[in-house]
Amino acid sequence: MLRRSASPAADILVSIRSRPLYPGDLVEAEIAVTPRASFTASVGVVRLTQTEVLRIDSARDAVPQMMHPGRRGRSRFGIPDHLDHVFLEDAELEGGAVHKYPVQFRLPVPAPPTVKGKYAQITWELAASILAKSDWLPQREGILANLAMGRVGENRQEFVVFAHPDATHIGGERLPERPSASRVFRSLNMDLSLNSGMAPNGGAIEGELTVESRSAVKARELRVELVRWERSGHKQARVVESRQVLQRPAIQDAGERTDWAFRLPVPDRLMPSVLGQHTFVGWQIRAIMDRTLRPNLSVTQLVQVYTSPRTDGSSI
Repeated sequence: MLRRSASPAADILVSIRSRPLYPGDLVEAEIAVTPRASFTASVGVVRLTQTEVLRIDSARDAVPQMMHPGRRGRSRFGIPDHLDHVFLEDAELEGGAVHKYPVQFRLPVPAPPTVKGKYAQITWELAASILAKSDWLPQREGILANLAMGRVGENRQEFVVFAHPDATHIGGERLPERPSASRVFRSLNMDLSLNSGMAPNGGAIEGELTVESRSAVKARELRVELVRWERSGHKQARVVESRQVLQRPAIQDAGERTDWAFRLPVPDRLMPSVLGQHTFVGWQIRAIMDRTLRPNLSVTQLVQVYTSPRTDGSSI
């Protein structure tokens, strides 16, 4: 009768040195392995993984998703992009000693940034694991070789990939240096101009709204809003992240022209503008003449939100 002997075990610590990280940057990390007892490690592998979550409404909706090439059996999550690197092979590890191994990965240039929203989720992590041969199983070759190897230890470290400021919005067009939008209505004109079409998390978008009326106008209020739209698979949400009321009630005489300056704060969250395989996050400034029981008058302008480390040095 075969008796299973005690399997070797080790504590693994993954630490990432280079921060902050952007697409195309070099990820420098160190894998620290502390065996609880001496053993021979067959292989040590570190994996860089990017995972994009796919939201579906029901099991019925998963059926067509599973039929896509390369997607079979992965109805809820998109296929993670990953890179593997072997950092040790057939190594004698002394129990109680700390063995350190430096590793490096280059992030792909078109890599999507980290996104953490209600539905939209894109994450990055570095995972290290060590396999050792088990002396209680006969050694095999080929596919059966993995059956004779046990996982000694594993550790994962999630990290943030920030988004570079980029004037190219989701539609592929470049935003002008000072974006603007105008709409002409029967009773008035609305002109929206921004000081810049880009802002970081924790920053602000500033601009000016001009209303020129051709007839007397009376509405409940005039306001500007920063709106975020996120979508993942079949799930989506539109959220007003910040707003500023310019006039309440909004009253303007015929022929009158009024300019209002505004400043809308951008939330300090990992929600950059992004268009991924299953993920979309877009931002826009919207000016609204709220007329209560009548249709509102509005004008909108797309903006880009990018992510960067906080000023206090933390990575959100």
